[in-house]
Amino acid sequence: MSISALLALMYLTANQLAAQNLQPEYTEWYAGVKGGVTLSGMDQIPNCFGLHGAYFFNEKYGGGMVVQMFSDGNDKSFVIAPAFFAHWGIGSTKFFIPTRIGFGFEKRSDSVGSTIYYAGYASAGIAYRPSKLISFGINVDFASSVYFAVNNIGFNIGLSFHF
Repeated sequence: MSISALLALMYLTANQLAAQNLQPEYTEWYAGVKGGVTLSGMDQIPNCFGLHGAYFFNEKYGGGMVVQMFSDGNDKSFVIAPAFFAHWGIGSTKFFIPTRIGFGFEKRSDSVGSTIYYAGYASAGIAYRPSKLISFGINVDFASSVYFAVNNIGFNIGLSFHF
């Protein structure tokens, strides 16, 4: 192989590497698990757990479901809500801002019994996606019944899968 052919091969390889998109590839499905603590239940760590899953219509927007359980002593709150999902990018890094907002149901249980309310749910955080298939991060969740009798605010660490 001549030097000029070798240089041409190196040049083409360098151009190919430079043209690659360094951001994680778009994946349609997203599912995750998280756990953390609520402001009202700092004595029990962790005291909130959740699952979420969505189908993304494009790189930023999707729709799915959120299931969240909050516990504060004898009081328990279980929220299930269809939700709008968005992943907001930060420049050309692998960091992104996952957000979710939805409206569904909250089942509150205490020593007296349980009641079902309509509830709102919102979440925002920051996540890092080291590979195409996995991301992890920290987020803040807010859930409240429409009567605003009890608000649940939780800080969570989550692990999500993109496929």
